[in-house]
Amino acid sequence: MKDLKTRVGVLSMCILAMSALVITNAFSAIIAAFPNESVAKIQMLGTIPSLGTLLTTILVGILAVHIPKKILALTGVVLVGVGGLLPLLFHTNLNLLLVCALILGIGLGFTVPVTTMLISILFDQDERADVMGQNTAINSLGSVIMMLGGGLLGGRYWQNTYFIFLITIVIFLLVLFLIPMDKVAHIKSDQGQVEKTSAWTLLRHLSKYAFIVSFIGLFMSMIYTIYPTNLSIIVAAKHLGGTSITGIVNAIGTIGGFVAGFSLKYFNKLFKDKILVAGFITLGITFLLIRLANNLTVVIIGALLSGFAMAMVMATIPFYVSVVSAPVEIAISMSLCQFLNSLGGTFTPIILSALHIPAGNAAFTAGVIASAIMAAVCLLFNIGKRVMTNGQGQQTTDTTVPNGVEQG
Repeated sequence: MKDLKTRVGVLSMCILAMSALVITNAFSAIIAAFPNESVAKIQMLGTIPSLGTLLTTILVGILAVHIPKKILALTGVVLVGVGGLLPLLFHTNLNLLLVCALILGIGLGFTVPVTTMLISILFDQDERADVMGQNTAINSLGSVIMMLGGGLLGGRYWQNTYFIFLITIVIFLLVLFLIPMDKVAHIKSDQGQVEKTSAWTLLRHLSKYAFIVSFIGLFMSMIYTIYPTNLSIIVAAKHLGGTSITGIVNAIGTIGGFVAGFSLKYFNKLFKDKILVAGFITLGITFLLIRLANNLTVVIIGALLSGFAMAMVMATIPFYVSVVSAPVEIAISMSLCQFLNSLGGTFTPIILSALHIPAGNAAFTAGVIASAIMAAVCLLFNIGKRVMTNGQGQQTTDTTVPNGVEQG
């Protein structure tokens, strides 16, 4: 029962993971409401939060070395609530709306990495992979709840879209009452004395596998971004439908991620330490099917597989990072992982442009090749097995280091 309460508290924050996109439903109405403002500036309501999230993720990793993760989680939920609800009062000023969007993103910069930190310290290794999968599943479910709820609330008056952020009150209470207060892990010397340390010191002493796995997450984010940014172009080019059809296909992909997230323990049993290989192969099949599709059914199958691929890889990445990190290193390693994941998608259009790869079919062909390369890398270097082997024996309450190790 205690374990269930903790799961509910931790996973409730996942509902907010995609909340920055809620207001994109109302872009057409907002453009009409601000005729003297540029469309690009209005679109920043959907992009500014990612900037806040990216910058805050680094700060949270430093703070979490010294402050209980539960406190940081509550802070994040409050900031998301403030950034999401203040526009109900200040919706006549676009600049204030942009400030609120930034606050919202800062809040997500707390909740997203802290969620994986809490999973890593509150659940043992046997449970952790399962909870990481549920984390991915609830992210997908939360996206549907926030987007659909916000769209329905803002159907008549666009500013009412922001009422969906009242859900942060419920989530705050769940985090407050269901998640136990965690203890800040410490480094101890050979004499058993607690040593002061810094985030930089911890970062320098992370296992090389924490960096390797985090960069695999970066590449996954880069490759996966090809899918949503080019899907509508391909659907239109193949004369299979317009915006509404693309929306339905994306929703089906979300369902795939939800199902796969809750089924991750079965995928782990099936693929064992080759789950990253299976995930990248599945993503490659997604790109290939939709690239060759001549009917909507094949596109929908590809969309489902995209959700499965995302769940398999993006739930496994933080799990692997937690396995090779000592408790005192969790805050830094998870922040590194989340930072690179957030950064990855921003590089995709730049790289495709530099390689002169046009949007649409050519981009999906690049996705097939990139997915195959990553699957081969994970297989040839036996990433999963090496991570699990090097992670044994590192899960202790405190980390004892010799006096010769420099402390910041």
